[in-house]
Amino acid sequence: MSFALSNNVKSIVQFMAWPGPGGEATVSRGEATWSYLQEGLEIIAGDSFFGAIEMTTILDPATEQAFREWLTRHPRLSVIFSAQPIQLQNLEGLVSPFDISDPDEVRRREAVARLKEAVDAAYRWGATQLAFVSGRDVGPDRPSSPGSPAPVAGAALLPPTTRELARGALIRSIAELAAYSRARAQAEGRAPLLLTLEIFDRRSSPGCKCQLIGPAAEAVALARTVRDQLGIGEFGLLYDLSHMLLAGDHPSQAETPEVLRLLAPYLNHVHLGTCVTDPGDPLVGDTHPGFDYPGSAVGDDLLCAFVRTLVEIDYRGPIGFEVKPVGSEDPAALVASTKAHFLAAASRLEVRYAPGSYAFRSQRYFPLPLLNRISETRRERGERLVAEVAAARRRRSALAGTDGKLVILAADHPARNVTRVGDDPLAMGDRLEYLGRTVRVVASPWVDGVMATPDIIEDLFLLEGLAREAGLPGFLDEKVIIGSMNRTGLAGLDYEMDDRLSAFTAARLAELGCDGAKLLFRLDSGPFSRYSIQTMAHVSQVMNDCRHHGLPVFLEPLPVERTEQGYRTVLDPAALIRIVGIASAMGESSLGVWLKIPYVEGYADVVRATTLPILMLGGESRENPLPTLVQFERGMGAGANVRGALVGRNILYPGRDDPAAVALAVYRIVHQGYSTARAIDELRSYRDADLDRWKPLLDREVGN
Repeated sequence: MSFALSNNVKSIVQFMAWPGPGGEATVSRGEATWSYLQEGLEIIAGDSFFGAIEMTTILDPATEQAFREWLTRHPRLSVIFSAQPIQLQNLEGLVSPFDISDPDEVRRREAVARLKEAVDAAYRWGATQLAFVSGRDVGPDRPSSPGSPAPVAGAALLPPTTRELARGALIRSIAELAAYSRARAQAEGRAPLLLTLEIFDRRSSPGCKCQLIGPAAEAVALARTVRDQLGIGEFGLLYDLSHMLLAGDHPSQAETPEVLRLLAPYLNHVHLGTCVTDPGDPLVGDTHPGFDYPGSAVGDDLLCAFVRTLVEIDYRGPIGFEVKPVGSEDPAALVASTKAHFLAAASRLEVRYAPGSYAFRSQRYFPLPLLNRISETRRERGERLVAEVAAARRRRSALAGTDGKLVILAADHPARNVTRVGDDPLAMGDRLEYLGRTVRVVASPWVDGVMATPDIIEDLFLLEGLAREAGLPGFLDEKVIIGSMNRTGLAGLDYEMDDRLSAFTAARLAELGCDGAKLLFRLDSGPFSRYSIQTMAHVSQVMNDCRHHGLPVFLEPLPVERTEQGYRTVLDPAALIRIVGIASAMGESSLGVWLKIPYVEGYADVVRATTLPILMLGGESRENPLPTLVQFERGMGAGANVRGALVGRNILYPGRDDPAAVALAVYRIVHQGYSTARAIDELRSYRDADLDRWKPLLDREVGN
């Protein structure tokens, strides 16, 4: 099964999942017998999903030796040494709860000495990473609620700037640990351990850990100092999903998955788990029950958002599962359930699609000199070169090929006063960007053709001619070229429905050897309905003219209504059924007519309103192609006369994604019946393919 983050090493916090016989925390205390440890370890080793184990101290030398020998028999599993239980339990009571953040220098050194022993054990085990915590918060919000640990004696004598002093102590401690670890690594001829500070809550409420670090923003500030200023590159942070909802000094300060974007440069490790936020629940706080626990604060949607954000930040480090059995719950069953929740989240379409840090750069593919070259050629010899390309272009023997299906790119938006994409009101007004993205798609194998206005089609013909003159392969042979004809229905005008022929004529389309004509008819049943009726009559006459020139017609009939923000399409099955019936009867013949109909829920009822072939519309720009892909997959199953898609902005401007890669996904869904999930997997692998297509053309010009 394909799922996001499949290449990240997955680990299991062993001492949480297998806490000890009867649920007693003997493992985290380092007191478990080898027979008990081995039982859980063998289950982990037998599951190829896991590539690492997170272990804590083992006090008995013979048990530790048995564990080390076991590791030699399972080299596939790496080890992460977890010092957190040593610090948090503080069983001997000899180290200050402020631990390595204690501003008192004597107590701080004692805490560092204890962690150095953990470093020694980590190197004995061949561990790759040592995880630890900062120590109890020394600030004004020290634990005071019933059932919480009491403040350390003398803590009230600390100066007002206690947290600042504590952070300074923590930084010194980390620097000393790093120096000690590096010396051990050098002596053993291996890379130093990753030193990973786990971010905990800083609340004093029951079930919480009240650690100095703390809020994610403060953890990042600390990491910048340690890694960027002190140069301790092996230092990083561990962020736990279960701690996310307990972050901050107050419930209102809980963090969200978006905080991962801030943490991204410093993440060594991530934990997946849940907490309980209901104060009336017996497991309230940082108790790590399974995701199936009734009081779990992390639901499937939040887990999905967390996993998706990991994908978006291109997180490549280990992902640990930290869950603890409740009552008599079986550890192996709990781990299996946790895996299932993770896989369900990582397999969701929005997670698998997430582009990570990828961003398509149109001008890397279609640079300004290429646009200038087209512009100069248009001025110098445009008429002649366009005519030559039109005459030489090889056309299809059958409009819809052998399978009778089409994927057509729509590139006619600016001519209708439509330039907005997302928050940018003029995005499609940049011709370098608009034409570059159009060429990116049309020149790929992943569309059957293009529907556009004369200026765009002639630009494509000019580029085709320049490419052939340079000895490069063309890209318009066998492509379906459809001309957009009526353009006076400019978006935002009062008389928008009076949509007359103002672009291509049927004669010009035939002269250029085009393969079809696109016409738009919108029905406004309100006070301006007469303009819709006039347009309907006009479009019908043009359809007859196209038929006489042997041109198929792609008719877009849309029910619309006027709002304060302008006209909007009525995406209602009943309205679409009625207008499909109207459109099917327009013109002197319905033969050679294709309908362009937007997808809606209940699409099967809509497509049964006609026997004419239908292409689905892409609709308004979403800056995320995923909803469009899902709709196209559903629409292709709605009826045999649904024959493909005619889509524009959701391919040309798919957020940060590569338009050609999105076109590939649409092509696979339409022509090969791919599921959206399968199409997305291929989309991801195609990004940035053939980016240097036009470089030889520009290099040739420079050489001349």
